Amino acid sequence: MRHPSPFVSRLTATLAGCLLPICVGDAAAAPKPAKAAAPASAAAEDALPKAEDVAAQARAVFTDLDGNSDPAVRTTAFEGRVALGKDDRAAALTAGLADAHWPLRARALSIALTDKDKKLAAAALDALGKLLASNERSEREQGAELLARTDLGLKPADVLKLWQRALADGGPETRADARAAIVRLGGKPAWEILAAGLAEPTDSKEFGQAVELLGTYKEGLGAAWAFSHLNDKDQLGVVARGLLARIDDPKAGAEVVKNLTKIYEKAEFAERINAAAVLAARGQATPAIARSLSKGAKFTDAHVRLVALEGLRQVRDPAALGELRERLATNENEAESALAYEWLYTWGKSNGEKQVLDLLQEVARGDRRTLRLRAMDVLARLAHRPSAPLFEAAMGEGQIEIRLAAAKGLRAVAKPGDEKRLGDFLRREPDVNVKLELVLGLAAIGTPAILDALQFLVGAPQVELRRAAIAAAGPTGTPTAASLLRPRRQDADLDTRFAATVQLIRIDPRMMLKELKGAFGWMSGAQVMALAEDPKVTPDILELIALEGSDDQRGLAVQGLVQRGETAATRLLSLVERSPHEDTAGAAMAGMVTVRKDASVATYRESLKSAHGRVRAAALVGLGLYGAPQTLEVVLPLLSDKEPTVRAEAARAAIALSTRKPVP
Repeated sequence: MRHPSPFVSRLTATLAGCLLPICVGDAAAAPKPAKAAAPASAAAEDALPKAEDVAAQARAVFTDLDGNSDPAVRTTAFEGRVALGKDDRAAALTAGLADAHWPLRARALSIALTDKDKKLAAAALDALGKLLASNERSEREQGAELLARTDLGLKPADVLKLWQRALADGGPETRADARAAIVRLGGKPAWEILAAGLAEPTDSKEFGQAVELLGTYKEGLGAAWAFSHLNDKDQLGVVARGLLARIDDPKAGAEVVKNLTKIYEKAEFAERINAAAVLAARGQATPAIARSLSKGAKFTDAHVRLVALEGLRQVRDPAALGELRERLATNENEAESALAYEWLYTWGKSNGEKQVLDLLQEVARGDRRTLRLRAMDVLARLAHRPSAPLFEAAMGEGQIEIRLAAAKGLRAVAKPGDEKRLGDFLRREPDVNVKLELVLGLAAIGTPAILDALQFLVGAPQVELRRAAIAAAGPTGTPTAASLLRPRRQDADLDTRFAATVQLIRIDPRMMLKELKGAFGWMSGAQVMALAEDPKVTPDILELIALEGSDDQRGLAVQGLVQRGETAATRLLSLVERSPHEDTAGAAMAGMVTVRKDASVATYRESLKSAHGRVRAAALVGLGLYGAPQTLEVVLPLLSDKEPTVRAEAARAAIALSTRKPVP
């Protein structure tokens, strides 16, 4: 058993609250009686350097660090100068707007855009406009990310002008981004963009983008255009009917329903179906409209049939289903049957209509292969347990596609008690894809009884089967599962190795603490991240990776510990002291500040003695945020630290501490 060092013991005591008065007040002595509190406070205040003197020292540090190549140093100096206010603030913002490091420039932009100095705010707005109008996608994305923030207080008119500038000044891709952004803003400018695009040649990019953007447009401004294309049989007709169905403004929506009703009552049959389909989509599926759509689904014109079937999605009328029952069971037209069975799915999902389920089972047992597959797919998506015998019977057929559909159905309805039945199918099945579905079905059951069927698959020659079997066996959490998975830690496929490793960590983390080091040589950063984000992976595992993993692995493991919050605080403390790697120890200290906040001020003071510059810098951040003004006595000496990052953080912390009210 490893005994904690005196340092870790002290820090652990801090976490337990033993040193809480020190953490909160950061004072060197116990509080004095109430009557002496005011003089003590005054004495403490008199003993502190004046804020203007601290500011002068900090300013000298920032001047010395001007032009530093490290963006972290420049960012800290920027924040410190902003905190100094007035001329320092203005100079920092001006320099920040031109800095090459995007996070720093973004911070400067976000501050300057809301600045009271109109010239500075105008310069920031101009810089943002240049980003949006850039022909570099990365810069446009940076500008758009800033523009999407709600805390900058930008007026809608200013936002529109920025995108209109990009539309006028940018290249083809920039203009496309600008058009999409203006449409998202809505209103008259949005419809003008769409209308202009729809007026372009049908083979142009502008026309294609306008059609695409119309797919989510909901405003009533487009109603007149949509009505003019209501009866089109091409893509515009589809988009127009979709728009009329989506318009969500109450007044415009009511007008749409009124006009569609007139068309439905007076137009020829084909045009009536177009109106009826949109009315149904708008929740107006009256019995009369349902009957019209069911007739339309059997009409001679293929376009009318498709529109009617689209409209039927919102219909829940048994009479309409009765009229279409024979056609639904026999029509193998690809487009029409796809719409028809999607209707049956949405209806069955909404209320489990018996007539729908009976029809699906009838078709699934029939001899029309295409429709059988569709019906079985719908029954699987509905997880219709009474169809289990139907799926089981289909597992004995010779066509792989039928067996695959049946296996998907069994997976969807699997429950405890099905283990042996699925295992029997699995042993007899020759096709890999069908086997995969059955393994997933066993995984859905998740009882230890599934291991009997999986024991020969964890070492299957097909890598996808091995991974699926591992993923199914591991969650049972049994010693048997562990013994099945352990050999797979030497698998030739690294992803399979990792899958087995993850499951073994979950089953027996103590055992894996002894064996995990062997995985550091092959484990990727993405895999370490997956471990870090897995709540079932214990902090011990992440601490081990943070101590002994590679550079990338260590940093990701520390991130994982920080995400665990208080439960991993002692692990972070341990890393601060024990890690020989400055980046890891510094990240752990920064994580401590994030997790513990003002509860570990004593820890931050102690950490100023660390040999690692990054630890000292992170500790200064904590003191600047949560320390008492008396902390200046240990912060000011670090203004002359050998590390630029430490000097910058010391200056920034000193500014914050010098303006904070003293604590007795």
